[in-house]
Amino acid sequence: NLTIVQVDVGYNSISDEGARHVANFLKQNSTVESLDLSFNDISEKGMLAITDALQLNSTLKSLNVSGNKLGNRGGLHVAGMLQVNTTLENVDLANTDLGTDSVIAMSTVLHQNSTVRYLNMNRPLLHSKQEETTVHIANMLKVNTGLKELHLQKHAIRDFGAQLLHENLKHNVSLARLDVSCNRISRDGAIQLARLLERNTPLTHLDLGYNRIENEGVAAIGVALANFNMNLKVLSVSGNSVRSAGLCALAGALTANATLEQVFIWGNEFDTAACVAFAALTSGERPRLSPTWGSDVKAYVVDGVTCLARVDQ
Repeated sequence: NLTIVQVDVGYNSISDEGARHVANFLKQNSTVESLDLSFNDISEKGMLAITDALQLNSTLKSLNVSGNKLGNRGGLHVAGMLQVNTTLENVDLANTDLGTDSVIAMSTVLHQNSTVRYLNMNRPLLHSKQEETTVHIANMLKVNTGLKELHLQKHAIRDFGAQLLHENLKHNVSLARLDVSCNRISRDGAIQLARLLERNTPLTHLDLGYNRIENEGVAAIGVALANFNMNLKVLSVSGNSVRSAGLCALAGALTANATLEQVFIWGNEFDTAACVAFAALTSGERPRLSPTWGSDVKAYVVDGVTCLARVDQ
């Protein structure tokens, strides 16, 4: 078939044997641009066959192998392929049990590869607390000119890693979306990322959900948004143990910032003052945030008391 451009066989049981057939298909096909093989019981052996085929393929632009237990060696196969392949733009390696070596290899390859636009490396298996992988990722971001979106959930990034991201991303001219949710960033790391936002970098989406940035971290981000940043459009600080003072500071910052379109705050500690502050942002004749999609909370009143409920986005 010379007309199919997208193939989605995710959530099946293709296994390594099926992956070898997929590899043969990729060697012969010149039309398919998107391939989803997520959650298919493919190991590093099947990934080796696919990456060998992709060294020859010049059509495929998007590859999703998330949820397959590729392991460290499977990740190394992908990194080796990206040294040769200059067509792939979207690579999803989430939940594939990448190891330290493969994350570092991917970062090293992206020093030179400027074709990849989207990279998801969520939830690798990292056992060191020295943040070696974050060091390599940050160094890559300083020089990479192609990457637009990067997902780094569950990389055990701490405040030192957040500082490295600040120091290197201030030189980056391309990255628009950064996901560092579900890490170990606390107040000091959030302050470093706030300093990054003060530089008005190309970042339009920043996900800090489910870290530990608390009041001081959110307040620092609020100052950056109110006084310096004119590019950020989406911010998530969900699940960060932020209390009333931090939430009210963020709400106040949004009245001075004209560009942020969505803010996600659910999972923090709301009192009446915080509820009233965010209710004001989504109500009135000219609400600051869209009442339907501007946040993950919606205000309601019970016995004269303003409360917030979660809204799925």
